[in-house]
This record gives sequence, structure tokens and C-alpha cells, in this order.
Amino acid sequence: MRFKHNKMTSKYAPEIPVEPWIPPEETKLGDTVNWAPLYTLDLEQIKGEGFSEVPEQVIRDTGDALANVGFIYAINHGLSYDQVLRQYSIGQHTFDKIPEQDKKEYTADIINSGSYCGYKQIGHWKIDQVADRIEQWNFGSAAYAQEVAKRKYPESLRPFLDEIHEFARFNHDVVVRKILSVISLVLKVPYDYLWNLSKKYETEGDDFLRYMLVHRPPAEEDAETKGVRIQGHTDFGSLTVLWSQPIASLQVLGKDNVWRTVGHRPNALIVNLGDSLHFLSGGYLSATIHRVIAPPEDQLKYRRLNVLYFSMFDNDVKLLPIPESSVAQEAYKTRKFWEEREKNGEPVPTSREWNGLRISRYGQQHSKLGADGHHHEIIAGHHVTLYNDTQPQPEPKAIAAA
Repeated sequence: MRFKHNKMTSKYAPEIPVEPWIPPEETKLGDTVNWAPLYTLDLEQIKGEGFSEVPEQVIRDTGDALANVGFIYAINHGLSYDQVLRQYSIGQHTFDKIPEQDKKEYTADIINSGSYCGYKQIGHWKIDQVADRIEQWNFGSAAYAQEVAKRKYPESLRPFLDEIHEFARFNHDVVVRKILSVISLVLKVPYDYLWNLSKKYETEGDDFLRYMLVHRPPAEEDAETKGVRIQGHTDFGSLTVLWSQPIASLQVLGKDNVWRTVGHRPNALIVNLGDSLHFLSGGYLSATIHRVIAPPEDQLKYRRLNVLYFSMFDNDVKLLPIPESSVAQEAYKTRKFWEEREKNGEPVPTSREWNGLRISRYGQQHSKLGADGHHHEIIAGHHVTLYNDTQPQPEPKAIAAA
């Protein structure tokens, strides 16, 4: 099976049977939910060799959305809904049918390696000493080669690796590449500028595909964390692609300090920016705080299964504002997030260094509670804020500027 541009043309039929994933019913609360009004990017409008042709209106609208909100929907990616449901079925299989001993044996050494590649067990992250109830399988972009896969994934999972690999490549070579073309033009650099910083992802990058299963915590734990299941955070890479599913748990924090819930759109993508693009854009583009909370009452009985793709820049890319981008250089005049580090003669972190630091430290109780009610941590000289509360307060100016 090959994913070519906007098409997926073949089928894998592993001998191992896979039960179909049945999407949960959507909440019936309707407009009583404070839904996030997100811009929708039509990926079919991005055409040409190397996805070089983007309408001016798309550039303007996408740029406004990513500068002000940092989250968008994307449609017309090229896969049928059945093909997407197949990925959810494989994800479900990896949690329900892979033996517990295999999960234990192939648990990723996240803290020491700075990588999620492999299995992430329940309880690795903590919110105020309450352990998470989240399982993950993470498939690193450089981990599909047979000799690497044997170290990272159990034999019970390996029959699916070719199919997972091809789906991951589609995410990167089609979805991510198209969006990077748009963003490059937003930043007034050539359409392939950001792609050229991302195309060595299978040899010199840290991209990964993730299956994630969020279990319902015991009532007392949910009460202690105020229903927060993944604390408010920014992602650390360039782009995150979430294949939309019906559980209404994902929330984004607006510039007005109001949490809004991201709605489900069948066979659509939910795309957000990470720290790395925020840095390269001089702070012009938003790496938006988002979190996962308990779903509405009529969805509490469901587990929340996600399929995601995390794109990173190549390992050696320094996270400085793009010199050739007038947009990035102008935005950086009022932000200067690496100024102290440079004054001290310390190098600005590379993509690999930043990713490793964020991954190894997240959820490990390194952050400290501040007077504003949020948790704060300095990583590589940069202020990182984590939100556990349900009623956020304004950030201190020094941290907001970061």
C-alpha cells in the first residue's frame, strides 16, 4: 500500500484479526457547550508540485487563525473515513489485545532518552501527585527499520508496522507538508522553506505517530484534579495533527483566558502549532495552551481513543526566528524569548534538544506553583506554564511574553 499525494491506494490484511472501532456517540448537549470557533483549512486548495500553489485568501485566513488561535480544522486531506477508522481500529487493538507483559517490556525510557518511542504506561505523568490514566503507543519516524523495531515494539505488534509506517508518511508528506507550505508563505519566505527544515524526519528527526487511550479515572482522582486529565500545555514540535473523534474533552485556552471545547468533525483534522514554530516565527504564530478534561456527562462512559501525528523540525534546526522572514523578525522585537540565554553566551537549543527536554520533564513534578495559581518551569531559559485549574487567571507579563 502506498500513500501518494492525496490518495491511499492499497490494503494491508494482517493475519491478526482486528475488531472494528465504533465511534462513540457525540454529546447531545449542543450549544450548551462553549465550542471553539475554529477556522477550516481546505487542503484541496493547496496544489502544484511540492504544494507550491496556495490561494492568497487561504494564506491570509490561515495566517490570522494561527497567529490568533493556533488551532484550526483541516478537511479534504485525501483519505476516506473508512481508512481513518481503520487506524482507530489498529489503535484500539494495540491497547486491548497486546499482552500486558509486552507493554511492560517495551515501555519507553522517556526520562532518560527524551523520547516517547515505544509504550507509555499509565501513571508516568502526574498532576499534583495524581497519576494519569493514559496509555500510549508512540511510533518514531526512525523506528520502523527492522533492527530498530525489534528493540522498540513487541512481536505481537510488528505485523502492523508497515501499515502504521505508511499512514505516518501520509501525515508527514501530505498533510504536514501542505500546511507548512501555507505557513511558509504566511511568514513571507519561499513555500518550501519550512519543509526543507523537516524533510529528513526518518533519519534526522523526531516525528512520531501516536495512539492514545484515555481511561476514566476513579471519581476521587477526577475530583482532586478538577476533571483535568491532561494539564494545560503547549506542544513542543512544529505541528500536531489530531484525527478528529467524538469525545468532547479537548479544550483550547483563548487569549481572553476562556477555555473552549473543540468540536468533532467526522473525517476532519484538528491541527495546532507547537513551540518550535512559535520560536521560528519570532512569536508571531501561537503555540496555544490546550488540555484534556472529563467529557460531558453523556460521554463519561466512553474511553477516549486518539490517533495523532507530531511533526518536528530536523534535529539540528536551531529554534531562532527565521532570518529571512520579515514577519518573524518584526514579531521578535517585542518578545526576545532567547535574549537572556544569548547574553549569557549559551547556545539557543536545537529542535532535538528542546523536544528531549520537554518530553523528559513533562509530568514529572519539576514545575512549581506560582502566585497566579498556575505551575511554572524554566526550560533552557524559556518560561513554560502548565495549567491545572479550570478558571485560569492572567499570566504574569514576563511569562506571557515568552
